[in-house]
Amino acid sequence: MAHASVKTIRDLIYWEYAKLIAGSTVGDRKNYGFVMHAYKKLRDGTLHPSAILRENKMLVADENACAYCGATEGLEWEHIIPRTKIVIDEIDNMVWACRACNATKGGRDPFEWYGKERQYEIPRIVLGKFLKLAYDLHDRQGTLDSADLNGDGKLDIFDLAIVIQTER
Repeated sequence: MAHASVKTIRDLIYWEYAKLIAGSTVGDRKNYGFVMHAYKKLRDGTLHPSAILRENKMLVADENACAYCGATEGLEWEHIIPRTKIVIDEIDNMVWACRACNATKGGRDPFEWYGKERQYEIPRIVLGKFLKLAYDLHDRQGTLDSADLNGDGKLDIFDLAIVIQTER
């Protein structure tokens, strides 16, 4: 569940990105105080998400391991946002994955695959790329200031992929 001040897709992406920053900075994506501090800075524009180039540098550094499980055998390119939802064949939408993780993930985005129970386990490189791509896609479609895109009565991580599904 997001913080009470999270009312739009833009807010939700900033909130999730603030958790990512907390994980990278203090080693705990659940550190509420730090997450709230980073979230407020993202919202007021004094802090900006890093360019996706950061994740692509991480990808090159870890090119011999699955982004999801760390396996080093049977690696192949995996689309973070599946091609069944939107065709983004750029490096920005790809990570190395072993055949098993790639097959298990299938046509789901990282939040769909991990689910709410395991969302804090989504690897940093995957989550960073996903959030930046989701922000760009929502920005292009004009839905950053929308809420509850999937119509389930709440704004949560599953609303982030809605724009992806309709962009095809």
